[in-house]
Amino acid sequence: MSRIDESITGRVSRRTFLKGAGVTLAAAPLMNLFGGEALTASPSAGNCHAAQEFGTRLVLLGTTGGVSWWPETARASSSSALVVGETIYLVDLGQGSSSRLSEAFNTEPIMNGDSYCGAGSSTFLRNVKALFFTHLHNDHIADYPNLLLIGPGAGLGTLNPLQVIGPCNRGQLDINKTGFDESKLVYTDSAAPALITPTPGTRQMTDLIWQAFAQTINDMTLDNAYPDFRSLVEVTEIGTTLPAKDSPTCPVTPPFLIYPDDENGVEVWATLVDHHQVYPAFAFRFNTPDGSVVFSGDTGANTNGNLQTLAWGADILVHEVIDTEWVNFKFGANPPEGTPAYALRQHMLNSHTPIEEVGAVAESCGVKTLVLNHLVPGVMPVSRQQQARSGFSGKLIFGRDLMQIHVGRRWGKRIRIDRESVAIHDLIL
Repeated sequence: MSRIDESITGRVSRRTFLKGAGVTLAAAPLMNLFGGEALTASPSAGNCHAAQEFGTRLVLLGTTGGVSWWPETARASSSSALVVGETIYLVDLGQGSSSRLSEAFNTEPIMNGDSYCGAGSSTFLRNVKALFFTHLHNDHIADYPNLLLIGPGAGLGTLNPLQVIGPCNRGQLDINKTGFDESKLVYTDSAAPALITPTPGTRQMTDLIWQAFAQTINDMTLDNAYPDFRSLVEVTEIGTTLPAKDSPTCPVTPPFLIYPDDENGVEVWATLVDHHQVYPAFAFRFNTPDGSVVFSGDTGANTNGNLQTLAWGADILVHEVIDTEWVNFKFGANPPEGTPAYALRQHMLNSHTPIEEVGAVAESCGVKTLVLNHLVPGVMPVSRQQQARSGFSGKLIFGRDLMQIHVGRRWGKRIRIDRESVAIHDLIL
């Protein structure tokens, strides 16, 4: 039996996975509060003192998904931060998440009474060490230009260049399932023929942002004493190009190291997940001295065992969900094949994880805590989210913007839970 098969049936211990992946992890279990494995602190950015008593904490910046803005909710789109000590590691930057990033971490005062103090302006982004993109869909990258353009004014890259790690060039267009006029597809523009492509990867996307905003960037360097913007970022691409349009997008893939052990004891592993037709689409596992956190990225429930192998025994699994009831309401239960509604419905149900299936996925990963994230729709009622409990024996947390979830050992005294913004029963089930 393969390790993937064993992980699905729950027969591989955490030690077996870590040994098989070549990981050395001194992970403490999540400390106990309210009788459960997960710790949650205030979802309010203003109360950060409790969070700072822990060496590692997960901060949810944006907890919805979709290429739109949802009415009746202020949720930002998909983005998370893992904070180890004072260092920030980001996962995705969907629309609205850069503002959440500022709300969560831009807390150093520059006023003392009526006098200015400190640095006189924001420097909080100097603590952002790396940014990881699970895939290159709009709702995971929309605020990336914001970070690159505004970040240099808030300390981005001043200690060390920001490490940006994300998918490579896809290499193939999607299969046209909607009948779109392919003569109207968007291609990059370059004097170098090799750089003309309809499927640019993370590095070329970054270069094109610099080009698109060349006027303001050049003004900031020539007239406002800003550094070379491009020197503040270093891009690493992961993955391989798709051999053919109909090639599998989620073949069996053992976890592979994408970010070696750094000075904080953090290392990051990745695997492919099934966000068909998006390719490559990744899940990430962060191993820290205090514990392990896995981000599913966008994926259907069946990843050929890839997610189970990557996530086995993790302390926290942050997993996307979609509401089947909403999909049927929006696109109909049986739209005609070949129509845009049919294509969208198939993508929604096969390339995302229905809320009623995510609990079984988490159970098969052997994780202690499941955090619901990337909610589609963004106004998914709690009564629908509760279906994630089905098949899962661990702790369930309904993700909300600016929620902080603590991993591992406290640095100081027992934390205080702030109940003002969210009732505790909304956080933990």
